[in-house]
Amino acid sequence: MSAKKREAADVSVLERERTSAAVQTASPTSVGPPEKWGMIYLLARIFYAMRQKSEDALRPHNMTPMQFTILDSLKRWNGLSSAELSRRFRVTPQTMGEMIGNLERRALIARVQDPANRRALRLSLTDAGERLLETCESEMQAIEAQMFEQMSARDVESLRGRLCGLHDRMGLSFDG
Repeated sequence: MSAKKREAADVSVLERERTSAAVQTASPTSVGPPEKWGMIYLLARIFYAMRQKSEDALRPHNMTPMQFTILDSLKRWNGLSSAELSRRFRVTPQTMGEMIGNLERRALIARVQDPANRRALRLSLTDAGERLLETCESEMQAIEAQMFEQMSARDVESLRGRLCGLHDRMGLSFDG
């Protein structure tokens, strides 16, 4: 990484820390209790906090949360195409193509010609991709354990069921 890029990254980290410190010192009553917040706002705050924790945990492995999720999807549904992944993650085929290209250059995934359709390329994890995914999965499991450590196993499963229902009502699919 160039000195300029490193300096910009350091400035970005300092700005994030300053913003975080300002938020922590703000009076919590100035925005009302979280019980009164809209659900979308509350879910968004939780999402961004989880994303930051995920980015921090994955950074030492030179991974982003989206790259992790792509590898995890290929573990679950081996042989997805780039087009299927772009629909699944609701990004353009070009964006997904760039992400797939980066993972392929790192030898974490491989493209294999589909025997049923010679024009289609199917994606699969390489051995290096499987090893890195396994390492990153333990990082993600640690974050999840920390997030839910104050909840009983029954409450976590109840929440999981409600989130799966919400996932379904939002028109999201559980398949690859």
